[in-house]
Amino acid sequence: MSVKALLVVLVLGGVVAWPKPGHAEKVKANQSTKLYSRAGEQSPVVLSVKSGQMMTLLTKDGRWLKVRVSGRTGWIPRSKVDVPEGDDEEIARNTRRRPFVDGRGTKRGGFSGEGGPEDRIGADATGDGEDPKGDKGGDEPRSGSRKPPTGGDDEDVVTVDDDDQTKRPKGGDGDDADDASEAPRPIAHVSEATKIYSDPDAASEVAFPAGPKTALYVIEAQGKWSLVENDAADAGYVLTSKLEIEEPPGGGSGGRMRVIDVRGRIGATNVKQTVTTPGVTGIVVPDSYSASSAAFTLALGGTVLYPYKARYWVGGELAYDFDKALPGIKYMSQSIGFSYHVLNLRAIGGYDLQKKNGMTVYGRLGLHYDSFQVPDVADFTKNTAKLPNQIITAPTLGGALAIPRLTKDFGLKVSLDFILVGASVKQTKNLEDGTDPSAKALFLGGAVTYRWKPRMDLQANYDLSYTSLSFDGLPPMNSQRGHDLTKTGVRSGSDFNNALSVGIAYAF
Repeated sequence: MSVKALLVVLVLGGVVAWPKPGHAEKVKANQSTKLYSRAGEQSPVVLSVKSGQMMTLLTKDGRWLKVRVSGRTGWIPRSKVDVPEGDDEEIARNTRRRPFVDGRGTKRGGFSGEGGPEDRIGADATGDGEDPKGDKGGDEPRSGSRKPPTGGDDEDVVTVDDDDQTKRPKGGDGDDADDASEAPRPIAHVSEATKIYSDPDAASEVAFPAGPKTALYVIEAQGKWSLVENDAADAGYVLTSKLEIEEPPGGGSGGRMRVIDVRGRIGATNVKQTVTTPGVTGIVVPDSYSASSAAFTLALGGTVLYPYKARYWVGGELAYDFDKALPGIKYMSQSIGFSYHVLNLRAIGGYDLQKKNGMTVYGRLGLHYDSFQVPDVADFTKNTAKLPNQIITAPTLGGALAIPRLTKDFGLKVSLDFILVGASVKQTKNLEDGTDPSAKALFLGGAVTYRWKPRMDLQANYDLSYTSLSFDGLPPMNSQRGHDLTKTGVRSGSDFNNALSVGIAYAF
């Protein structure tokens, strides 16, 4: 044979033999089951598999199959899947038929019911039809097998194959032992309708189409191409630049990535101030009154979270809200404009409850700063109520609950923070409501998110804040605020704000 002919044969043979991801052999789960990291029910659980879920078959080893599903690889018992008829016979012939070590009987003492485990069938469950001496040593355990326990029936040892010797407590099969290790996987999306190819080549056959709502699991990256798989176990190649990876907070262990997002919202806030002086009744400015105004709201923020160990998140958050009065507080036929600035800097620690909806609880320790500012505070022709500028700085303590996958498209987050101690209150000099000020506050927040695009969420927020102020001493004698200095006692005030806003959050 000439060299050219040999090269042609080798090339054609390589093309035929090279695996095509789009035509890989598939199997289907015939019941709800679990995917294990190794061949054995005592190995860690990779994920749960629903009945009817399609999987890509990778390897066959006795009664175990190695499969790939949702971008994860693991082992599943042969009896839990349906395979093509021809392959089913081949697997049955290759299954190792080993009797149980528990007295070489046909009943499993430590399990409910009689006979073999649910993933053994027929002779494979009992050893019927085998020559007892054909087990490489008769009643003696094979090399690597554990001997039967001699301490009574407190535990059973089940010999499945050389790599699956498991000791289990009486009364269960250990299926629940590894539930905690189950974790959601990062999911990729494409921003528009995209063809997924059978080879890393745009000229190759189309394996399947994908849209923005199609969940894609990245198996491996090959240069500018990535091998991906969908929920139907179809596999193919797509340009890596077209993929957008999604990883919400509270994603559980395994494959978790850091989360960075920025957000912006616009909305409206109702700002209300109240002052109360002992012994004063009715509306007497500035000793007893209540005033409010609507305000335009701009809210900006960002969050950074990093996974720590299997269940934890650590990170921080920065949020800034700006309110501008429209038109302002009305007094003596004059509208007094103001602006309100709120800044929150928080350190965050999260605990992942490892639920399918990604539920995570957070503890938050932060620094709160808010500033109420009247632009013409010293011009009493414009600031007719003689309102002082006011700045509050204080540490905050609180928590939050996030459910990023409340439904397929919606998520939910609620938070509650407090100012309990350490508040600093400053008012414009000579316009003070009193001396020795202190403050306490609570801040309640709620947010609903809608998954609009792979990296973008639409958000609707409601935020409520209540701040209680008290002044132990009388205002300074030279104060121009106008308080009745004959009224002694603790003067108090409150700020009550509630805001509605909508906007967009973008994840990096």
